[in-house]
Amino acid sequence: MSTWQLSRVAGIGREVVHRIVGPVLGEFVGGPRIEGGQWLADLPRPLLICPNHQSHLDIPVLRRALGRHGRHRLAIAAADDYWYQRRPYQVVVSWFAAVPFRRVGSGADSIRAVEGLLDDGWRVVIFPEGTRSRTGAIAPFKPGAGLVAVRRGVPVLPVRIDGLWAVLPPGARRPHRGRTRVRFGQPLVAHDGETPRAFTERLEAAVRAL
Repeated sequence: MSTWQLSRVAGIGREVVHRIVGPVLGEFVGGPRIEGGQWLADLPRPLLICPNHQSHLDIPVLRRALGRHGRHRLAIAAADDYWYQRRPYQVVVSWFAAVPFRRVGSGADSIRAVEGLLDDGWRVVIFPEGTRSRTGAIAPFKPGAGLVAVRRGVPVLPVRIDGLWAVLPPGARRPHRGRTRVRFGQPLVAHDGETPRAFTERLEAAVRAL
């Protein structure tokens, strides 16, 4: 797997482009409006960031909401069966510091890759639903993020994104202007003896409650 997207030069390039494109995106999605910003003041590294998944615009909007500090050393776990099957898709998603994450079958290598990034001090975004919502509602969470949280003991930032399903839902070719909101919750840490499944259930409840 190529790792150019994780280089310092790529990170500088992303920030430069974000400062140009970010305000345009902000106008298009109405901000986004941010709630729970107090949890971003001292955002730790390493960290798992776990939002619900509504749209292909989730990542650029989340990056804008996190601010410059939160975007620093931010990687994305991206579905390998979708983003890594076509070269143009791979280039696009890699620009956002993405690494392939296997959704079907054994995901042991994907879990180790995420854990390696965490060990190197990255913040990593994992969408626990595993795919974009087809209705706009939050789907049940899968246990991958919970497994990493329990094994590594890293904090997990719950995030709820609302409004982007109306802006660019699955299957849409063109986005529509809309108003979006990103809500951050208090970071969660796995309890002693907590199972990945139990942590995943707690994380899902936290995101739904935002």
